[in-house]
Amino acid sequence: MSDLEIKNRILEAARENFFANGFSKVTMEEFAQSMGMSKKTIYKFFESKDEIVKAITHEKLKKVHDTCEGIRVDNTKEFIDRIKATTTYITREMQQMKPQFYLDVQRTMPELWKEVDTFRHEKVMSDFGKMVKQGVELGIFRSDVNADVFVLMYATAMQNIINPEVLSQLPINISQAYTAAVNVFFEGMFTAEGREKYKNNLHEPVNNEGIL
Repeated sequence: MSDLEIKNRILEAARENFFANGFSKVTMEEFAQSMGMSKKTIYKFFESKDEIVKAITHEKLKKVHDTCEGIRVDNTKEFIDRIKATTTYITREMQQMKPQFYLDVQRTMPELWKEVDTFRHEKVMSDFGKMVKQGVELGIFRSDVNADVFVLMYATAMQNIINPEVLSQLPINISQAYTAAVNVFFEGMFTAEGREKYKNNLHEPVNNEGIL
């Protein structure tokens, strides 16, 4: 097995275990044993468990940004289909990252949490802002609502709702919270035509071919 294959195997195992169960209570020895690998082999590629967590987190952020941007500029799809594809994709990604992972990052790696929080805010303001303005031009979103204010409200809501401490007090998971917030915001922003198109497309399967 090549070095690249070994490194990818370590990252894959970290994604599967850390995103689902958190990482603060897992020692490097336990992580290595779960893979049938020595700590020495892991340390050849990563100096510490924190380095592994940073690697899979940065990888996830880049993947989310690149995929959402790809959906946004895909003019082969109707605008409503792009909205649905974006929210469906983000919801699916969030389902992979359980609250314990977010809690562990927030509590034990504050600098990394700051990166995640900044990424969410900046990408919402930038990427979502572009989509909202495009929707206004197409008559899907209301033109009588200030798009910049709407995006700022949405970004603030996302930062506060998709938060480990907030979610720990709610009887729902992160993807359910995200979906509920999206539905509330879109309901108020859609024109009558946009709302009808969104509802008509809501229960149709999303064609993710070419997205991931």
